[in-house]
Amino acid sequence: NIISLITKAMDKNFFYHRLGLTNEIPIIKSITKKMLKKAPSELQVLLTHFEWNLQRLDEVLKQEQSDYFKGAALQRFGHTYDMTLKVLRAFAESNNLPCQTDEQCFETAVNNGWMEKQTDWKEMTADYQRINQKPPQDAETVYGKLASFHHTFSQLFAKLKAI
Repeated sequence: NIISLITKAMDKNFFYHRLGLTNEIPIIKSITKKMLKKAPSELQVLLTHFEWNLQRLDEVLKQEQSDYFKGAALQRFGHTYDMTLKVLRAFAESNNLPCQTDEQCFETAVNNGWMEKQTDWKEMTADYQRINQKPPQDAETVYGKLASFHHTFSQLFAKLKAI
């Protein structure tokens, strides 16, 4: 067992008698502590990804309003929306709550105080579906709403992070 070997290796006498490497003890202790640290939970990882997506959406919204950056912003909105649902599903699952459809996930979030009841979740879902159609529908109109959607995502992130 690697952990028991490393634990034995931390004993000064083991190093002195077996390896004669008493200077290596701090390194072994450091490695052992890192290995024994608890890995982040799935929720923590998802929240980190959610935050990263929020930051990227914010960055692209601050760019010039060229066709390129509008397209990039719409794509980032789609990624952020998808990550939002992954996070909501994970939180719902960890609390044995329903979250099968997008709408049900948002309702669960509202009912559990993870987010405020806002009418733009239904609009956001509809806009997400519009931009994922081939060809995308109403892209310019959806682009005009992205700053508001970013704000809504950010509020949700803050509440989930505080849980």
